[in-house]
Amino acid sequence: MKHSIEISEVIQYQCGAPVECYAAWSNDPAAQDRLLLVDFDLDAYWLEGAPKISLTAIYLESERTSYISVTDKPLVGLGLAPSDQYFRWSFDHQMVRYSSGLPIRLSPLAVPKPWGQEIWYTGVEARGVCCFFQGELNTPIPWLQAVIPGRGLGDASDALVLLKILDPSAEPVVGDLYFELHEEKQEVYVVTHVDKASWPDGVGYIRMGFDPQKLGGFGGDVPAFKKAYLSTVQDYEEVRREIDKQSKSSEIQPEQLQRENELRSRMDSYSLLVPLAVGDVVKVPLLTPHSLQHGVRTVEFQTPVYERKILSFAQQVITQNHWDTKEAVDIMVLEIPPGNDFTVLEDTAGQLIERIVDFSDFEVRRVSLSNATSMTLAPLPSYALIMVVEGELMLENLELVAEEALILPSGWSGKLTFAEPESSGVLLLATPRH
Repeated sequence: MKHSIEISEVIQYQCGAPVECYAAWSNDPAAQDRLLLVDFDLDAYWLEGAPKISLTAIYLESERTSYISVTDKPLVGLGLAPSDQYFRWSFDHQMVRYSSGLPIRLSPLAVPKPWGQEIWYTGVEARGVCCFFQGELNTPIPWLQAVIPGRGLGDASDALVLLKILDPSAEPVVGDLYFELHEEKQEVYVVTHVDKASWPDGVGYIRMGFDPQKLGGFGGDVPAFKKAYLSTVQDYEEVRREIDKQSKSSEIQPEQLQRENELRSRMDSYSLLVPLAVGDVVKVPLLTPHSLQHGVRTVEFQTPVYERKILSFAQQVITQNHWDTKEAVDIMVLEIPPGNDFTVLEDTAGQLIERIVDFSDFEVRRVSLSNATSMTLAPLPSYALIMVVEGELMLENLELVAEEALILPSGWSGKLTFAEPESSGVLLLATPRH
């Protein structure tokens, strides 16, 4: 990268592995106010072919504080003192100023879907890259990860546990998600809102697995059940594709719509609708077909892999030109998923800590605090993600309200406290297994 800076005792420039360069530089006694710039290449694992991105890490050390930033822009020196120069670059290029060992916010990224939207907090994919942020300053997650000593925010080559919100449309059918299953991706949903326009009694639904009564109608003959279900889905897919080919809604014939509705109802009769209310938790087992229904908003934690098999969808699928019904039916699990088996880790006056999911690659705890109580965390062996569900969380110099999230770096310890002593607060705390 071409910079225009004057190298001196207090502003140094190197090329190579940024963390290693920083370690050698920071151990060398020198002026208290100084800058280190390190040019390096980052493998963009989230893009096809993992192309290299040219970046520059910037390390500031002064008597008052230490900061770390990273940019993909050429830097122009203005002859300022190191601290002044650093803050000028941060302002000009909108770079996060990170101090090692401190929590940092996660910037939400809205991703449109045919059924509504997803709101990502840690997603790093070709479809979008989430950022760490401070006010109006943003830095892509893997960029900052790559320059933090000790991999405190996770490894730049390994995606964080995926945190997002599923926000379906309240319109019936339109807001119903894909009926799909996963072979690798483990998911847990926490219901945060049920739209009263969709579900006046406050109880929504998720389509999960298959109706045991329907299976009983086949005398428990699983192959026969699967064959009949596959045939029903294929009949529906045929009319679905006919409708999707129409360029204008006015071209769709009433008979087509009637047949689509009849075949969809017949197809849906095989699956099981499970009721959901605010606060409910849904663990999605591998190989279990599932579809969150319209008007049910959830926080989701999941394995950070993009893989699925679509059994059916009541709209046109945009992301692929086929369904995966045959392959999915061959491997899908029919049994009703087991109920929630939360582990209560602590239940004292004003504090309830539940482990709501314990997957092989991550776990999630739900922390409910009231009466001015707090939760104390010992030094973390790895990073942790926090999503506020209810209340206002006070942490270091940060204040977070519902649907705001942050990452705690490895090694962090301290107290989680909600702002209002007389009100309760709820947060979700996710930690990776590796």
